[in-house]
Amino acid sequence: MSKKMWRLLKIMHLAAGNEKLKAPEMAERLGVSVRTFHRDRQLLEEAGLGVVFDGEGYSLAGEPFLPSVKLRRDEGLALMLTVQSVLDADSIPYSESLRGAFEKIVSGIPPHMRRNISRLGREIQIRQQPMVNMSPYQEAFDVLRVAIEEQQVVRADYMGRSDEEPLSREIEPLGIFQRWRAWYVVAHCRLRDDLRVFRIDRMSNVSMTEGEFVPRRDFDLDRFLQEAWLVEHGDVQEVRIRFSGEAARLVRELTWHPSQRIEEHSEDSLIMVFCTGGKREVADWVMSYGSKAEVLEPPSLRCLVAQKSAEISSVYKSD
Repeated sequence: MSKKMWRLLKIMHLAAGNEKLKAPEMAERLGVSVRTFHRDRQLLEEAGLGVVFDGEGYSLAGEPFLPSVKLRRDEGLALMLTVQSVLDADSIPYSESLRGAFEKIVSGIPPHMRRNISRLGREIQIRQQPMVNMSPYQEAFDVLRVAIEEQQVVRADYMGRSDEEPLSREIEPLGIFQRWRAWYVVAHCRLRDDLRVFRIDRMSNVSMTEGEFVPRRDFDLDRFLQEAWLVEHGDVQEVRIRFSGEAARLVRELTWHPSQRIEEHSEDSLIMVFCTGGKREVADWVMSYGSKAEVLEPPSLRCLVAQKSAEISSVYKSD
Protein backbone atom coordinates (compact mmCIF):
# COMPACT_ATOMS: atom_id res chain seq x y z
CA MET A 1 0.00 0.00 0.00
CA SER A 2 2.82 2.45 0.86
CA LYS A 3 4.49 1.78 -2.51
CA LYS A 4 1.23 2.42 -4.33
CA MET A 5 0.67 5.64 -2.39
CA TRP A 6 4.16 6.76 -3.35
CA ARG A 7 3.47 5.99 -7.02
CA LEU A 8 0.20 7.94 -7.00
CA LEU A 9 1.87 10.96 -5.44
CA LYS A 10 4.76 10.76 -7.89
CA ILE A 11 2.36 10.59 -10.86
CA MET A 12 0.71 13.77 -9.57
CA HIS A 13 4.10 15.38 -9.13
CA LEU A 14 5.37 14.42 -12.59
CA ALA A 15 2.12 15.49 -14.23
CA ALA A 16 2.29 18.87 -12.47
CA GLY A 17 5.84 19.53 -13.66
CA ASN A 18 7.04 21.30 -16.78
CA GLU A 19 8.29 18.11 -18.42
CA LYS A 20 5.86 16.38 -20.83
CA LEU A 21 6.07 12.61 -20.31
CA LYS A 22 4.33 9.88 -22.29
CA ALA A 23 3.13 6.62 -20.73
CA PRO A 24 6.40 4.65 -21.29
CA GLU A 25 8.42 7.50 -19.78
CA MET A 26 6.04 7.78 -16.83
CA ALA A 27 6.33 4.02 -16.23
CA GLU A 28 10.13 4.20 -16.39
CA ARG A 29 10.26 7.03 -13.80
CA LEU A 30 7.96 4.99 -11.54
CA GLY A 31 9.87 1.74 -12.05
CA VAL A 32 6.73 -0.14 -13.14
CA SER A 33 5.12 -1.42 -16.33
CA VAL A 34 3.01 0.80 -18.61
CA ARG A 35 -0.01 -1.29 -17.62
CA THR A 36 0.57 -0.56 -13.91
CA PHE A 37 0.93 3.16 -14.68
CA HIS A 38 -2.47 3.19 -16.42
CA ARG A 39 -4.06 1.33 -13.49
CA ASP A 40 -2.68 3.91 -11.07
CA ARG A 41 -3.84 6.74 -13.33
CA GLN A 42 -7.34 5.24 -13.34
CA LEU A 43 -7.38 5.27 -9.52
CA LEU A 44 -6.50 8.96 -9.53
CA GLU A 45 -9.24 9.68 -12.04
CA GLU A 46 -11.81 7.85 -9.89
CA ALA A 47 -10.73 10.03 -6.98
CA GLY A 48 -11.34 13.16 -9.04
CA LEU A 49 -7.65 13.85 -9.67
CA GLY A 50 -7.44 13.48 -13.43
CA VAL A 51 -4.13 12.96 -15.23
CA VAL A 52 -4.83 13.47 -18.93
CA PHE A 53 -2.86 13.06 -22.17
CA ASP A 54 -2.81 16.24 -24.30
CA GLY A 55 -0.98 14.85 -27.32
CA GLU A 56 2.53 15.65 -26.03
CA GLY A 57 2.41 14.08 -22.59
CA TYR A 58 0.45 13.70 -19.39
CA SER A 59 -0.58 16.67 -17.28
CA LEU A 60 -3.01 17.38 -14.48
CA ALA A 61 -6.59 18.23 -15.33
CA GLY A 62 -7.17 21.47 -13.44
CA GLU A 63 -4.98 22.93 -10.71
CA PRO A 64 -2.10 20.82 -9.32
CA PHE A 65 -2.98 18.89 -6.17
CA LEU A 66 0.55 19.28 -4.82
CA PRO A 67 2.71 22.30 -5.69
CA SER A 68 5.89 21.64 -7.66
CA VAL A 69 9.17 22.32 -5.94
CA LYS A 70 10.81 25.28 -7.66
CA LEU A 71 14.53 25.59 -7.10
CA ARG A 72 17.02 28.11 -8.37
CA ARG A 73 20.12 26.70 -10.00
CA ASP A 74 22.31 27.47 -6.98
CA GLU A 75 19.72 25.86 -4.65
CA GLY A 76 19.60 22.72 -6.81
CA LEU A 77 23.39 22.55 -6.95
CA ALA A 78 23.73 22.96 -3.16
CA LEU A 79 21.14 20.25 -2.57
CA MET A 80 22.71 17.83 -5.04
CA LEU A 81 26.27 18.29 -3.75
CA THR A 82 25.28 17.86 -0.12
CA VAL A 83 22.97 14.88 -0.56
CA GLN A 84 25.25 13.10 -3.01
CA SER A 85 28.28 13.41 -0.72
CA VAL A 86 26.31 11.85 2.15
CA LEU A 87 24.94 9.05 -0.04
CA ASP A 88 28.38 8.26 -1.49
CA ALA A 89 29.80 7.87 2.01
CA ASP A 90 26.91 5.69 3.28
CA SER A 91 27.49 7.57 6.52
CA ILE A 92 23.95 8.13 7.77
CA PRO A 93 21.03 5.90 8.75
CA TYR A 94 17.97 6.05 6.47
CA SER A 95 20.16 6.62 3.41
CA GLU A 96 17.59 4.92 1.16
CA SER A 97 14.85 7.21 2.49
CA LEU A 98 17.09 10.19 1.77
CA ARG A 99 17.76 8.88 -1.74
CA GLY A 100 14.02 8.49 -2.37
CA ALA A 101 13.22 11.99 -1.11
CA PHE A 102 16.05 13.44 -3.19
CA GLU A 103 14.79 11.72 -6.35
CA LYS A 104 11.29 13.07 -5.76
CA ILE A 105 12.61 16.62 -5.48
CA VAL A 106 14.90 16.27 -8.49
CA SER A 107 12.05 14.90 -10.63
CA GLY A 108 10.36 18.30 -10.42
CA ILE A 109 13.37 20.21 -11.76
CA PRO A 110 13.09 21.04 -15.49
CA PRO A 111 15.35 18.79 -17.65
CA HIS A 112 17.54 21.62 -18.98
CA MET A 113 18.25 22.87 -15.44
CA ARG A 114 18.83 19.33 -14.21
CA ARG A 115 21.45 18.80 -16.92
CA ASN A 116 23.09 22.12 -16.04
CA ILE A 117 23.20 21.23 -12.34
CA SER A 118 24.65 17.79 -13.11
CA ARG A 119 27.40 19.38 -15.20
CA LEU A 120 28.30 21.78 -12.39
CA GLY A 121 28.23 18.85 -9.96
CA ARG A 122 31.06 17.20 -11.88
CA GLU A 123 33.17 20.33 -11.49
CA ILE A 124 32.43 20.90 -7.78
CA GLN A 125 32.60 17.96 -5.39
CA ILE A 126 32.36 17.36 -1.65
CA ARG A 127 34.45 14.49 -0.30
CA GLN A 128 33.86 13.46 3.29
CA GLN A 129 36.47 11.86 5.50
CA PRO A 130 36.17 8.06 5.71
CA MET A 131 33.18 7.15 7.85
CA VAL A 132 31.54 3.98 9.09
CA ASN A 133 29.07 2.53 6.59
CA MET A 134 25.82 2.65 8.57
CA SER A 135 23.65 0.58 6.24
CA PRO A 136 24.31 -2.72 8.12
CA TYR A 137 23.35 -1.07 11.43
CA GLN A 138 20.00 0.45 10.46
CA GLU A 139 18.05 -2.00 12.62
CA ALA A 140 20.17 -1.27 15.69
CA PHE A 141 19.78 2.47 15.09
CA ASP A 142 15.99 2.08 14.86
CA VAL A 143 15.82 0.14 18.13
CA LEU A 144 17.89 2.77 19.96
CA ARG A 145 15.86 5.65 18.53
CA VAL A 146 12.54 4.10 19.58
CA ALA A 147 13.96 3.17 22.99
CA ILE A 148 14.93 6.80 23.63
CA GLU A 149 11.45 7.97 22.67
CA GLU A 150 9.63 5.31 24.70
CA GLN A 151 12.15 5.16 27.59
CA GLN A 152 12.75 1.43 27.19
CA VAL A 153 15.80 -0.46 28.44
CA VAL A 154 17.93 -1.97 25.66
CA ARG A 155 19.99 -5.15 25.82
CA ALA A 156 23.03 -5.45 23.54
CA ASP A 157 26.42 -7.09 23.15
CA TYR A 158 29.17 -4.49 22.96
CA MET A 159 32.73 -4.85 21.70
CA GLY A 160 34.79 -2.10 23.28
CA ARG A 161 38.02 -0.83 21.74
CA SER A 162 40.18 -2.86 24.13
CA ASP A 163 37.80 -5.82 24.64
CA GLU A 164 38.74 -9.28 23.41
CA GLU A 165 35.12 -10.38 23.08
CA PRO A 166 31.68 -8.72 23.23
CA LEU A 167 30.17 -8.11 26.65
CA SER A 168 26.41 -8.28 27.20
CA ARG A 169 24.90 -5.32 29.03
CA GLU A 170 21.65 -3.43 29.57
CA ILE A 171 21.58 0.29 28.85
CA GLU A 172 19.19 3.21 29.19
CA PRO A 173 19.70 5.16 25.92
CA LEU A 174 19.49 8.95 26.26
CA GLY A 175 20.73 10.41 22.98
CA ILE A 176 22.31 9.63 19.61
CA PHE A 177 24.96 11.71 17.87
CA GLN A 178 27.50 11.55 15.05
CA ARG A 179 31.12 12.50 15.65
CA TRP A 180 34.48 11.62 14.20
CA ARG A 181 33.49 9.15 11.47
CA ALA A 182 30.93 7.13 13.47
CA TRP A 183 27.54 7.24 15.23
CA TYR A 184 27.28 6.93 19.01
CA VAL A 185 24.60 6.49 21.65
CA VAL A 186 24.91 8.05 25.12
CA ALA A 187 23.37 5.76 27.71
CA HIS A 188 23.37 4.89 31.37
CA CYS A 189 25.07 1.50 31.56
CA ARG A 190 23.47 -0.67 34.22
CA LEU A 191 26.50 -2.97 34.25
CA ARG A 192 28.91 -0.13 35.14
CA ASP A 193 26.26 2.06 36.83
CA ASP A 194 27.63 5.04 34.95
CA LEU A 195 27.00 7.24 31.94
CA ARG A 196 28.82 5.75 28.92
CA VAL A 197 29.20 6.36 25.17
CA PHE A 198 28.81 3.38 22.81
CA ARG A 199 29.66 3.21 19.12
CA ILE A 200 26.59 1.84 17.36
CA ASP A 201 28.58 -0.16 14.79
CA ARG A 202 30.26 -2.06 17.67
CA MET A 203 26.90 -3.15 19.07
CA SER A 204 25.26 -6.47 18.16
CA ASN A 205 22.09 -8.34 19.12
CA VAL A 206 20.42 -5.02 19.96
CA SER A 207 16.89 -5.46 21.29
CA MET A 208 14.41 -3.71 23.57
CA THR A 209 13.52 -5.35 26.84
CA GLU A 210 10.24 -4.99 28.71
CA GLY A 211 11.97 -2.81 31.28
CA GLU A 212 11.39 0.94 31.43
CA PHE A 213 13.52 3.70 32.87
CA VAL A 214 12.97 7.21 34.14
CA PRO A 215 14.87 9.76 32.02
CA ARG A 216 17.54 11.73 33.85
CA ARG A 217 16.51 15.33 34.36
CA ASP A 218 20.11 16.46 34.63
CA PHE A 219 21.07 15.07 31.21
CA ASP A 220 21.21 17.37 28.21
CA LEU A 221 22.77 16.09 24.98
CA ASP A 222 23.91 19.55 23.86
CA ARG A 223 25.71 20.19 27.13
CA PHE A 224 27.14 16.66 27.12
CA LEU A 225 28.69 17.18 23.67
CA GLN A 226 30.01 20.65 24.55
CA GLU A 227 31.92 19.18 27.49
CA ALA A 228 33.56 16.53 25.30
CA TRP A 229 36.36 17.14 22.82
CA LEU A 230 35.17 14.59 20.26
CA VAL A 231 33.50 11.69 22.08
CA GLU A 232 35.36 11.07 25.35
CA HIS A 233 33.62 12.42 28.43
CA GLY A 234 35.18 12.87 31.86
CA ASP A 235 35.88 15.47 34.53
CA VAL A 236 35.81 18.87 32.85
CA GLN A 237 39.02 20.88 33.25
CA GLU A 238 40.43 24.06 31.79
CA VAL A 239 43.07 23.34 29.16
CA ARG A 240 45.79 25.80 28.08
CA ILE A 241 47.95 25.03 25.04
CA ARG A 242 50.66 27.21 23.46
CA PHE A 243 50.90 27.06 19.67
CA SER A 244 53.70 28.58 17.62
CA GLY A 245 54.67 29.04 13.99
CA GLU A 246 52.51 27.36 11.39
CA ALA A 247 50.45 25.59 14.09
CA ALA A 248 49.33 28.96 15.50
CA ARG A 249 48.11 30.08 12.08
CA LEU A 250 46.23 26.80 11.56
CA VAL A 251 44.57 26.93 14.99
CA ARG A 252 43.31 30.48 14.31
CA GLU A 253 41.44 29.31 11.23
CA LEU A 254 38.84 27.11 12.99
CA THR A 255 36.59 26.93 16.01
CA TRP A 256 37.78 23.69 17.57
CA HIS A 257 35.60 23.75 20.67
CA PRO A 258 32.51 25.77 21.77
CA SER A 259 34.29 27.05 24.89
CA GLN A 260 37.57 28.07 23.25
CA ARG A 261 39.16 31.49 23.46
CA ILE A 262 42.43 32.67 21.96
CA GLU A 263 45.07 34.68 23.82
CA GLU A 264 47.21 36.35 21.16
CA HIS A 265 50.92 36.79 21.90
CA SER A 266 52.28 37.56 18.44
CA GLU A 267 51.57 36.71 14.82
CA ASP A 268 53.34 33.36 15.30
CA SER A 269 52.33 32.58 18.88
CA LEU A 270 49.08 32.15 20.80
CA ILE A 271 47.57 30.29 23.72
CA MET A 272 44.30 28.43 23.18
CA VAL A 273 42.08 28.01 26.27
CA PHE A 274 39.03 25.74 26.52
CA CYS A 275 37.21 23.44 28.96
CA THR A 276 36.72 19.73 28.26
CA GLY A 277 36.69 16.26 29.75
CA GLY A 278 38.22 14.59 26.68
CA LYS A 279 41.81 14.46 27.92
CA ARG A 280 43.05 11.52 25.80
CA GLU A 281 41.50 12.90 22.62
CA VAL A 282 43.06 16.33 23.23
CA ALA A 283 46.45 14.67 23.76
CA ASP A 284 46.26 12.97 20.36
CA TRP A 285 45.23 16.25 18.72
CA VAL A 286 48.06 18.21 20.33
CA MET A 287 50.63 15.63 19.23
CA SER A 288 49.58 16.06 15.59
CA TYR A 289 51.28 19.50 15.74
CA GLY A 290 54.59 18.07 17.01
CA SER A 291 56.93 20.55 18.67
CA LYS A 292 54.74 23.49 17.60
CA ALA A 293 52.24 22.76 20.42
CA GLU A 294 52.91 22.63 24.15
CA VAL A 295 50.36 21.80 26.85
CA LEU A 296 50.64 24.27 29.72
CA GLU A 297 47.72 23.10 31.86
CA PRO A 298 46.49 20.88 33.39
CA PRO A 299 49.57 18.95 34.57
CA SER A 300 47.84 15.60 34.01
CA LEU A 301 47.38 16.36 30.30
CA ARG A 302 50.96 17.60 30.01
CA CYS A 303 52.20 14.33 31.54
CA LEU A 304 49.99 12.29 29.23
CA VAL A 305 51.42 13.98 26.11
CA ALA A 306 54.96 13.47 27.45
CA GLN A 307 54.25 9.78 28.07
CA LYS A 308 52.81 9.25 24.59
CA SER A 309 55.76 11.10 23.04
CA ALA A 310 58.22 8.88 24.90
CA GLU A 311 56.43 5.75 23.72
CA ILE A 312 56.58 6.91 20.10
CA SER A 313 60.24 7.87 20.48
CA SER A 314 61.09 4.39 21.77
CA VAL A 315 59.63 2.81 18.64
CA TYR A 316 62.06 4.77 16.41
CA LYS A 317 65.00 4.68 18.82
CA SER A 318 66.80 1.89 16.95
CA ASP A 319 66.79 4.04 13.78
